[in-house]
Amino acid sequence: MLPAGILQLRLPDFGRALQRRKLCYLGAMIAIFVKAAVRVLWVSILTIPALVLAVDSEDVRRQIEILGVPGTVSNIHGVRNVPALVDLYSERQYRPLWFANGPLTLMRAALIAEVEASAGHGFGSRRYHLKALTGQDLPAAQLEVLYTDALLSQAHDRYTGVLDSTDDDWFIQREPLDTIAFLRSLVDQRSDIRPALHALWPRHQEYWALVEKRAALAAQEEVYAEAVPAGSLLRPGDSGPRVQLLQQRLLGPGEYSGVFDSSLKDAVTGFQRSAGLEADNIVGEATLEVLNANRFSWIDRLDANLERWRWLPRQIPSTYISVNIAAFRLRVIEDGEPELGMDVIVGRPYRQTPIFTETLKYLVFFPYWNVPYSIATKDKLPLLRTDAESLAQAGYEVQLRGDTAFQAVNQVEWSTIKPGEFTLRQRPGQKNALGTVKFMLPNPHSVYLHDTPDKALFSKTERIFSSGCIRLAEAQKLADWVLNYDHNKYLADLDRLLASGPSTTAYLARPIPVYLVYFTAFREGDAVVFRRDVYERDERIVRALRSAGDPV
Repeated sequence: MLPAGILQLRLPDFGRALQRRKLCYLGAMIAIFVKAAVRVLWVSILTIPALVLAVDSEDVRRQIEILGVPGTVSNIHGVRNVPALVDLYSERQYRPLWFANGPLTLMRAALIAEVEASAGHGFGSRRYHLKALTGQDLPAAQLEVLYTDALLSQAHDRYTGVLDSTDDDWFIQREPLDTIAFLRSLVDQRSDIRPALHALWPRHQEYWALVEKRAALAAQEEVYAEAVPAGSLLRPGDSGPRVQLLQQRLLGPGEYSGVFDSSLKDAVTGFQRSAGLEADNIVGEATLEVLNANRFSWIDRLDANLERWRWLPRQIPSTYISVNIAAFRLRVIEDGEPELGMDVIVGRPYRQTPIFTETLKYLVFFPYWNVPYSIATKDKLPLLRTDAESLAQAGYEVQLRGDTAFQAVNQVEWSTIKPGEFTLRQRPGQKNALGTVKFMLPNPHSVYLHDTPDKALFSKTERIFSSGCIRLAEAQKLADWVLNYDHNKYLADLDRLLASGPSTTAYLARPIPVYLVYFTAFREGDAVVFRRDVYERDERIVRALRSAGDPV
């Protein structure tokens, strides 16, 4: 029986009429097509008007009052914006937004399309109630609440990110979005929600390069090749089943000898270079981690990095310094264009370089190194107890608790000194751990950029050797650019200051924004490249993204 108020339509049975008249087979097919069209029209008549007519302010009020109650639709479907929903609908006297000719009635299909499209940015559809919104099971009053919750969540997640926190070393403050004000503006202006939502995505071109790469990977067919199992290192000259799998993985399907020959060596070298790994022709744990990945794991990696972009400030200045910790690279961007790039060394996995942003405020030429407490007690104290003479020759000095002056470290009996009873520093000079210049961006992490006397480590591809600070391969070039950009008076004396000092502080009239970030997928030239997740942070983000649609 049809619901009250719905006109019941009856059409003649075209199929039987055509059979009675013994028309041709083509006529029968036309009849079938007409029946299908009528059925679609019938469903539309039965459902859409019923939903529109079946909701009023009282229905919406009841749904709002039971938000969060166990067993209700809001609880089952994981409604996330309860306070916002209460405020929005109470100020509207619970008038519907999406039904009964509400201001967003014509935008229901657009919102569903935007939810579906957001999957290309790594968003899960459950978080935005896609199944419920596209089904025919719920009354309009419940759908009303789910539509509004989906829109609020989409707006928040596009602008600020899906996840609240999964990275303990991420210290960049996110910019909040007033989602209630966003929705009010849509309602007041009766705007098309599609351009308004699209404008909330990060605008940086690198974000959209990752989106395009994700779409390309999602469209690819999966080519199966058995993973190379873990085991001993594989080197040129080795043979066996694992080498044969390595050949299939790198060279494509086929019959292979199972011998690590010159062609496989070239393939391994090329793969390692393209993946940002040490190109040593040896296949170990790091190479297998990247080699055994499939397109789905690359999509996971992209999703983690897209989420990181949504955590970054919305407005990035036209001139700044950026350090991508996962890529071991520094870039200088001036007026929106790349100006300088160089290799860097970052923190070890157990002393990870944090993610934060600050401004470069001054440079110190021929600096003292004031050894941080943790390094002084954990790294240097054991050395001082066994060989203080070597550290004295390297310029280390100590100030004991209660003293006012520093003295050479070989003048102290270290067997009686305990952590917390001394302050350690290293005099300026060519042996100083900071090299000849440091770039200061005062921050609570005591992390800065600096030169280094140990240039040999830059020959490595994965450079995770510091205690958290950023060591620069070409500190002089960065100092030259900074002083030029600042029109600084010390520019004329740069060569002398780097060669012999004295210790000099150059304050900047134009502080320069510095971003320390962590991206394992990023644009390099015209391509998107991947780097190994040396700090093992991606998996936590991916797991959290995949569970973000679970009921709250």
